Amino acid sequence: MTLLNTHPLATIKELWTEKSFRARIFLSVLPTTVALVVGHYAIDRQRPYDFHLEQSYVEPPRGVEGQVMTINWRVTRHRSCPGTVERKLVDPDTGVIIAPYEATEANPSGGEDGWIRNTFRVPREIPGGNIAYQSMLTYRCNWLQELVPGLAIRYITPRIIFYVEK
Repeated sequence: MTLLNTHPLATIKELWTEKSFRARIFLSVLPTTVALVVGHYAIDRQRPYDFHLEQSYVEPPRGVEGQVMTINWRVTRHRSCPGTVERKLVDPDTGVIIAPYEATEANPSGGEDGWIRNTFRVPREIPGGNIAYQSMLTYRCNWLQELVPGLAIRYITPRIIFYVEK
């Protein structure tokens, strides 16, 4: 291939007629575009909710074995994503798990009014005193987090404390 034209635009037009040149452009642009798109979704770490412990509370603040209680979380909602919630009761001083609950699907429409409310039953065999309620949250907010579960957004709520009477 001999380039006889000295004008840059004419040179590019002449190069464009060559199949190998078009292939090189395509093979450099395509991987770069794919890397940018995948990279964008891989670094997506925006949490669906921020939990505000100082404005959150337990109803009633004191409970007994077998009683139904409600956690009222004050939240700031950033986005709606599918996910799972693993709830547990822990010792507030040591973090030892006192009672795990079954993992459930997160409610993607929760927090629209600035509150997330979770109801649970205090286990029959539980020590008296201060108990902390805590959740491990896992959200999949884009297609890459669905495809590669290790990229899912994971975080733990603050511990909200209530009292169990014996």
